[in-house]
Amino acid sequence: MSLPLFDIDAAPDLPRWVGILTRREEFFASGDRVLAAVSGGPDSMALLHLLTRLGREMGFTVGVAHFNHLLRGRDSDEDAAFVGRAAQELGLPFHLGAGDVRQAARRKKVSLQMAARDLRLAFLKETCRLEGYNKLALGHTADDQVEQFFLRLLRGAGIQGLKGMEFATPAGIVRPLLAAGKEVILAWLRQEGLSYREDASNLSRRYLRNRVRLELLPELARSYNPRIKVAVWRLMSLLDEDERLLASQTLAAWEQVGRRLTPDFSSIRVAELLDLPLGLQKRVLRHALENFAGGGEITSARVDNLLALARAAKSGGQIKFKECQAARAGQELHLWRRLPPPGKTATLVSVPGTWETPDGWRITLSPVTLPDDPVQAAAFGEVFLDAAPVNFPLTVRHFRPGDRFWPQGGPGTRKLQDFLVDRKIPRWLRPHLPLVESRGRIILVAGLAIAEPVKITPHTANALLLQIVPASEYTVRVWGMLRAWLSQADSAPADDNDSSDIGTVRLPISSRS
Repeated sequence: MSLPLFDIDAAPDLPRWVGILTRREEFFASGDRVLAAVSGGPDSMALLHLLTRLGREMGFTVGVAHFNHLLRGRDSDEDAAFVGRAAQELGLPFHLGAGDVRQAARRKKVSLQMAARDLRLAFLKETCRLEGYNKLALGHTADDQVEQFFLRLLRGAGIQGLKGMEFATPAGIVRPLLAAGKEVILAWLRQEGLSYREDASNLSRRYLRNRVRLELLPELARSYNPRIKVAVWRLMSLLDEDERLLASQTLAAWEQVGRRLTPDFSSIRVAELLDLPLGLQKRVLRHALENFAGGGEITSARVDNLLALARAAKSGGQIKFKECQAARAGQELHLWRRLPPPGKTATLVSVPGTWETPDGWRITLSPVTLPDDPVQAAAFGEVFLDAAPVNFPLTVRHFRPGDRFWPQGGPGTRKLQDFLVDRKIPRWLRPHLPLVESRGRIILVAGLAIAEPVKITPHTANALLLQIVPASEYTVRVWGMLRAWLSQADSAPADDNDSSDIGTVRLPISSRS
């Protein structure tokens, strides 16, 4: 089945055609729970009926989901009611969602179509999670595929964009109608006497996709190639073959030059990146961005900007994207999911006890009897302090320009910035690390070092155990990034995708000997 079904005379073969594709691509297995996204239009209604028949043959079950975009008033409500009745007649569970698309578009400053797509997909994925569906079936057709080709061509997309939608994704999204043309689907619905809803907005020339479908494609077929859809499909198939090869080479190159330290933090070795052919350099950067940024953010211009950042002669430059940031950090390029600004409010710890900062660091200070081996006894985020030089109240805050620190084992105070540079802590991460201060003197840089004056010595009579634990989504992310960075910086080279040993990192503290 190298070409899609565009010939309207082949409409009676649609169920067999979809069945062959389903089995060839192994969309479903016996016991699968499949959620069908049904708008009420012809494509999704054909999908619903075909899946119901295939489910009986192959042993999987089907549920129906409809999302009301609240854009067309009574018509939107009637669409929802229509799909609900269809699900009831077929004896299938029905899941209804709704969202204010206009409000979402204003809030995110995106088009109505993009906001609608994002809200709808979020609802569908959440329904799958909550209701136990392991596959999500969408009603995209071969015509949708061709239209998307021209939409992306007009935007200047590369091979990755022009190759089109996939029949199935690793995340469980399947498109059983992707090899069937719209006219074939309409003819089959008429043949079977199956009803559907018409969306008047599909005829509006306001939207570029509609203009491509209603104006551009008919003109190309009329004046240039009557089989333009088949020609485009053939091209997309060739691009897909090339993309599969290039994707495997990109993954191999990524494993050579980069590593994903946490789900929120990746690093790329600049010298090794720049040794790659230019095309692979850009593909590796695009691959890295895909971990953080939405598809709309990964444009050629932004990849070029990221490459310029990697090529920069000096460290320290940053680029801000909507969902993530990138920075040149020494001989590495770092990408991370955007963090909120670090808290500016200081928290006072007036007596031993447990305290929490406004941005979510939980501080516990307890008098303790020193263990025989305090180095082994301390977990990450724990330090033993000599109680005598610790003066209350303690202040928990973040980095300020001009801060000075006397690290344990050092000859005296120095600029905190210089200490962090020596420890190779990336500039972008430094402002997020909590500091503990006693009477204007920093006694702890969390995760890194205590101050020389408060270290445990053979003369320590009373000791304090100071614990810092992340207690918010923000601080958990910061802590994970720091631990992962310290692990890869201080340990021997490890598997690029494995940071499972980061829990062994401990704060440097002195022994009693």
